[in-house]
Amino acid sequence: MKTKFSSIVSLRKKDMQECERVIMQNENRIANKQMQIDAIADEVVKLEMPRSGTFYAFKAYDEVKKMLFYRMSVAQSELDELQANKAILQAQYKKCHIEYEKMAFLDKREQENMLQAIKMQEKKEVDEIAMMLYNNVDGKVI
Repeated sequence: MKTKFSSIVSLRKKDMQECERVIMQNENRIANKQMQIDAIADEVVKLEMPRSGTFYAFKAYDEVKKMLFYRMSVAQSELDELQANKAILQAQYKKCHIEYEKMAFLDKREQENMLQAIKMQEKKEVDEIAMMLYNNVDGKVI
């Protein structure tokens, strides 16, 4: 049954679904970033210091290690940004959900009122027909 709130309810539901979609995308980015950090950490663990060789081999090892730690710190800061964004998105979703619930409640209440009005009208019509039949004692066609 369509009410004046039905279109608003559908818009609020679409907004809520859009928020859910954005949250899921952010969750995927967080998971990917965490896997990237884990992969860099594995590279650091697998990195072996040269046991013999020139000073330049040790210097290259040190540079690679610094580069990996820098990449890990950049990835960690990106992960922190995604985590902060997650909190913002969840607050936005909560707001959208509350707005949807408000409109859904108003829509349901309006539908119940419309249904009650229809039942009342039907009851009046049935009473009117009953009165017409009761008053028709002569058996005339009404």
